[in-house]
Amino acid sequence: MSDPAATIPGWLLDPATSALEPPALLEGLVARLGAADLALHRVSIWIPTKHPELWGHQLVWTPEEGARVTRRSHEVSRSTEFVGTPAEALFASGAATLRCRLDREDERNRFEMLRNMAAAGATDYLLASTDPGAVHGSWISFATRRPGGYDDTQLEFLVGLTPLLALHVQLLGARFATRSLLEVYLGANAARRVLAGEFRRGTGSELDAALWFCDMRGFTALSDRLPARAVVGILDRYFEHVAAPIEERGGEVLKFIGDATLAVFPIDEAGAASACRRALEAARAVLARIAAWSCEEAGPIEIGAALHAGHVLYGNIGGRERLDFTVIGASVNELCRVESMCKVLGEPLLMTAAFATALEDPDVVSLGRFELKGVAQAQEIGGHHARRQRTG
Repeated sequence: MSDPAATIPGWLLDPATSALEPPALLEGLVARLGAADLALHRVSIWIPTKHPELWGHQLVWTPEEGARVTRRSHEVSRSTEFVGTPAEALFASGAATLRCRLDREDERNRFEMLRNMAAAGATDYLLASTDPGAVHGSWISFATRRPGGYDDTQLEFLVGLTPLLALHVQLLGARFATRSLLEVYLGANAARRVLAGEFRRGTGSELDAALWFCDMRGFTALSDRLPARAVVGILDRYFEHVAAPIEERGGEVLKFIGDATLAVFPIDEAGAASACRRALEAARAVLARIAAWSCEEAGPIEIGAALHAGHVLYGNIGGRERLDFTVIGASVNELCRVESMCKVLGEPLLMTAAFATALEDPDVVSLGRFELKGVAQAQEIGGHHARRQRTG
């Protein structure tokens, strides 16, 4: 090995290296290995992640694309992206390493992905477990274009480097798990705020936003009629239909309350009309998805949705040992009260005058002024004329 390789262990142990974002960490590692005459073709790190939907994160470097992070769902574990790959063979054998000389036909033909690497110019491949013996643990692979593949010294160096790399993999795994679980349970924006240090009770920031609230009709009767597990299954599918259109349009689901959903579309530099328009589009998309959803156990599902634009406090409230990251303020109360009028007025979608004004849409029609429980003054409530034309 050339001298540059001797600096890599010290670089990996430097606290500053641990603070690097995953792509920067891999780019730094590849640059140092390249200086050590390893002529890398591809480097990949697999990091299992504790997440209800994700199996893990894969950090991959290639000369063409640099370093990037890919999120992998649990379905990958049953697909050809894992089944029939060197990683599956490594864990099945319980070995610490797996090497394939790609310039030898019998070795590269063991795995389709290695045949493809060889066709692209790779000559040697090393896969090392950073957690030997673990079922579906973490690993790192190195493929090289070096003529003749790795020499014995290079191979010994890469294998010896694995325990140090394992420390970084464990750290990255903890970071990914923390971030991913916070995003799942708090939402992406709230998760970023908590990770940035906004986690003290009573703290938060004021926010102008389009507010979104919907509620399922007949949920109590449904819960009385069906077993609890069946109800949970229905709710999971129902919330998928509700959450996806919100998130696709830049909204953030803050919480599921029984069968209800509270979300916000923050008003940013694009202005209030943009946030309100996206909230309205999400509401109409949710109504369409729910109307098209065929749920055999529950029968037809109906919902009521309300839209409002207002000022809220976005932050942490709760007890000393249990906090909730949410929005609070008079606007939230008004929003929920307007939604309760959907059944009274026979309308699946209602909006406040504040929302309608910000929306600037001529298809909004006033349905009148109404007294709302807990709201001091009667509120004007509107509907959307274009929706009624299409479905009437």
